[in-house]
Amino acid sequence: MKTIRNILIILMVGICLIACSSDDTERELANSEIAAPTVQGKRLVKVKHGETFTSLEYNSAGQISKVKYHSKDGTTREDSYWYEDNRIVWNWNEIDAEYRMKEGHVVECNYTALTSMDEDAMSVDVEHLYIYDDGGHLIKHTWPYDFTEEGPIEEIYTYTWKDGNIISVLVSDTSEDTIPREEYDIKYTSIENNIPFFFTYFYSYDVYLEWQSCFGKRCKKLPQSVTYMNLTMEPPWEWGVHSITHIFNYILEDGLVTKIAVESIDDKGNSSLDVYELEWW
Repeated sequence: MKTIRNILIILMVGICLIACSSDDTERELANSEIAAPTVQGKRLVKVKHGETFTSLEYNSAGQISKVKYHSKDGTTREDSYWYEDNRIVWNWNEIDAEYRMKEGHVVECNYTALTSMDEDAMSVDVEHLYIYDDGGHLIKHTWPYDFTEEGPIEEIYTYTWKDGNIISVLVSDTSEDTIPREEYDIKYTSIENNIPFFFTYFYSYDVYLEWQSCFGKRCKKLPQSVTYMNLTMEPPWEWGVHSITHIFNYILEDGLVTKIAVESIDDKGNSSLDVYELEWW
């Protein structure tokens, strides 16, 4: 998944306090429409990547309630999810982001942020908007990734679907008259998609809520490759990367993915390999 622009350093200004009591159970069960994970039976509980790993916990309704990120130095960061009627609250790094639902889909996400660490930083309200087609497929995601004296600059993700899969993502922003500056081209395997797309680089939204179908219909298959292209660079490309391709190989046991090897090759011939190990329970 593409790294969010570090030009917007997200810091919580007002924290919505959610009591940790017996009311939590009522919150967890309040909205059955938000649904259990796509995988029925065994649940993904751990993803190991090198010396780090991510662990997942579920509430009594079968929804993801906590995601813990364990670093190699022994520190842990925890994200939490609360589910209510037509609303999901995601807490990460002491920030509460509120997702609003309509007809079972997330249509907006709101949180408060500071534009930088400077003393003169602005406090801003950030709003993500999500648009779907009549078939329930996400086709557009917009959010203000930069704030200027003239106003916010919106980043726009446009998704193209074919045969039940996202085959292309165009990224543009309002500072360039919405001319696409980046593109992701995705090809697919014949393997059924039953895992979060935490490794696919082209999702611009919460992959764990995506796994629970909160952002409309999911891609039917797992990706074979994802190619990123910078559309604003012109040859010769003396600096930076114009394009990079990620190639995925999977190992399955009893129909579940247990290992993913991701080879990344850029247009300068540089390559790297990342291996993810998945545990189910």
